Amino acid sequence: MAYSSPSDVRRFAPVSSDLISDSIINEYIADADATIDQEIGSFTGTVPRRIKRLSALLAARDILNRPDVAVNFSAGDFSETQSREELIAVLDREIERIFDYYRTALKRV
Repeated sequence: MAYSSPSDVRRFAPVSSDLISDSIINEYIADADATIDQEIGSFTGTVPRRIKRLSALLAARDILNRPDVAVNFSAGDFSETQSREELIAVLDREIERIFDYYRTALKRV
């Protein structure tokens, strides 16, 4: 079972399903989950919220690194284009924070 879902990933990588389908996002999630399993171990049963978030963040970062993805936000009449590099930097900081949490926890065991 995947640690996150396409809707979780879309929270961090606001891409339309016309550009990237859920099945493609599931491939990114599988890669993200494999990274998590390799770095800090696998999780069965109820997946911790931090791991669910980490899975979504890793998949979103990989999606945002695609050359065909632009980062646009819109709400009603408001629309803004955000720097992809800035958004990826924010995701990277959060990813590293979660990995550090689990690496520290593993050292105590």
